[in-house]
Amino acid sequence: MKQLTSPQDIASLGTILGIWAHPDDETYASAGIMAAAVANGQRVACITATKGEAGVRDESRWPAEQLGEIRAKELIRALDTLGVQEHYWLGCHDGDCCNLGTDEMASRLCDMIRMIRPDTILTFGPDGLTGHSDHQTVSLWTTSAVEQTGLDVAIYHLVELQENYDNILKAADKELDIYFNIDKPPLKKSDECDIYLCMTPELQYKKHEALIAMPSQTEAMMEYFGEKLFKQAFHCECFVKA
Repeated sequence: MKQLTSPQDIASLGTILGIWAHPDDETYASAGIMAAAVANGQRVACITATKGEAGVRDESRWPAEQLGEIRAKELIRALDTLGVQEHYWLGCHDGDCCNLGTDEMASRLCDMIRMIRPDTILTFGPDGLTGHSDHQTVSLWTTSAVEQTGLDVAIYHLVELQENYDNILKAADKELDIYFNIDKPPLKKSDECDIYLCMTPELQYKKHEALIAMPSQTEAMMEYFGEKLFKQAFHCECFVKA
């Protein structure tokens, strides 16, 4: 299998569906891939399990009782920046995914996948990248749902680039607790990734603008890094085929 490294290579993924747990998962993980696909004329859709209402960062600015709707609006703005117009909610509560029936949720996802008929699904691996139970559960639902569809769909799992983690993200994790529920994320060297998209300046700009559109979740990290290092920290997007 050829490693996908350029915006043009992303065309081989066909119709792309991202399945994620919270608003901002999709943007951190795959904003460049989605923007490249849109520019290629591909169909891109996104499913989000929860509105991320438990992700309180600054109660004075983003009150907990309003956070779900705030993050929902942030997500739509971010996707609009990337040119993605097709989005669906699963309607789950943040932090509660693991308490929902796997069969029922996989069946719901199965129906949505059959409706969208993607060639490629981007999502978390079983580790959930950060160890978050919602991330892990969404990965489980997705695998089960694709098996139920009987469709020929390629699933790709999100990983971190080893050198990026060693040089930037490991130190940031100590300050910001990025990988809050796991010792370290799943790490791969660049040549071990099936998708290794190092973004062009245009894609990097779009990803940065999309993340800016989600201040309730991204502002603290942007302030910690500064613009130059923040862009460097998220300059590539890496996935391995399940």
